[in-house]
Amino acid sequence: MSGREDDVIVVYQHLPGIFEALKDAYPNANIRNASLDSSEMRENASKRLFAKITPSELAVMKEADILVLSCHTLVQAMYDLPKLKWVQLLDTGLDTITYNMQKDKPRPSYVITRNIAKDIGLIMAEYVVGQVICHERSWYSSMQNQLQKTYDRGNKFALYRSLSQITIGLLGLGPMALEMAAALKHFGSRVHGFSRRAKGPNERSSLVDEFWHGDQLPSFLAECDYIVAVLPSTPETKGLLSGDVLKHAKRSPVFMNVGRGDLLSEEDILKALDAGWISQAILDVFEREPLPVDSALWTHPKVVITPHVAGFGNRVTSLMDCFSQNYPRYLEGKPLIGTFNWENGY
Repeated sequence: MSGREDDVIVVYQHLPGIFEALKDAYPNANIRNASLDSSEMRENASKRLFAKITPSELAVMKEADILVLSCHTLVQAMYDLPKLKWVQLLDTGLDTITYNMQKDKPRPSYVITRNIAKDIGLIMAEYVVGQVICHERSWYSSMQNQLQKTYDRGNKFALYRSLSQITIGLLGLGPMALEMAAALKHFGSRVHGFSRRAKGPNERSSLVDEFWHGDQLPSFLAECDYIVAVLPSTPETKGLLSGDVLKHAKRSPVFMNVGRGDLLSEEDILKALDAGWISQAILDVFEREPLPVDSALWTHPKVVITPHVAGFGNRVTSLMDCFSQNYPRYLEGKPLIGTFNWENGY
């Protein structure tokens, strides 16, 4: 695939600033905006992510040689983009695409690249480290004490573990997980890593103290004080921790999910908590999103919920990082970085 400098680049943004950033970076490129202007978007960004595209927006998208948008928008027009050669997505996980493929139609011929910018891994590492510290130092309980004007220096608050005393297992060993490993190693944590397939000697990062794979999952779970899931959603990972799998977690660890919610069901999480297999669940992703208001997770005393924002941060910066690496490669006909693999599902 090779492109031309006059190829039409169309942006459909649910966050403000992407169109403007591209125009500033490439003032001579033919860049068009198919979505709301930035002033209106600041008031509607959260709703815009799941909005249906209008006929006028689709008409602009049909002119694109290059398209910059989210998975939720792409799936609405996936088979109706006649000129398209390359899609740069804002998303890191692309399961929305695979789950919306129409079985009676071939795969799209255009190249899809996902957002693999380094800073997404960094902000996800911030989330993980922050949640571990909040849990170990009981900061959520400290806030409740402050509201009640209770000055409590009991063991729960004073005798906390430092990160250097904790073994953290990363379920998934992609680039984002390795950024987490780097942050955790800085604080002295012992880091274990699990992958579906064995890592060869040249694939093993020095940031991970011990590697596990395949049918070693029960042994991996038994060694962890925290289990941090960073897996994409694929046929191989869906339901990986379902049923009684977490009974192997001998240390009753904290389970944290920043990957995809179909790793295990809501019922599996509640079962693991009630059985004492895990001591707490810190959840940024869910089997159903948005999390329904009648979900038992909302009010469970051992559950912390955030709304799928662990790696969101400033997607304008990360998008521009990916686009600026790939656009010259596109023009020169070179393979693009972060290309979606249909066979693997990520």
